[in-house]
Amino acid sequence: MDVPVEFLIRGARRETADVVREFATRRLAHAVGRLRHGVRRLTVRLVDQNGPRGGVDSRCSITVARRDGGRIFVEATAAWPFAAITLAAGRLGEALRRDVERRAQRRSARQKEEDHDSIS
Repeated sequence: MDVPVEFLIRGARRETADVVREFATRRLAHAVGRLRHGVRRLTVRLVDQNGPRGGVDSRCSITVARRDGGRIFVEATAAWPFAAITLAAGRLGEALRRDVERRAQRRSARQKEEDHDSIS
């Protein structure tokens, strides 16, 4: 993936962190996909909230810094870090698609308004 990704992983051994980083990179490449041209940087935070006690405690949060200065934030919590990453990446893909659609609608509305003003 050609978008810089910053990883902050707490509560994992070095070997585990490397595997999680590779998995997250693949999931993010898929989630961002064709919309990567608008993304400047991704920051992924993966935290084991309860430590060795277990439970639904792996939280993955992803922040997207857009090229136009905007930001998108998503997060997900699951029992396993891979599940949390998968859920958060899916939410990121949806958030990026909605963002692109909103921007296109605004451009379209502005264009219609400009066309209407030039006719008057």
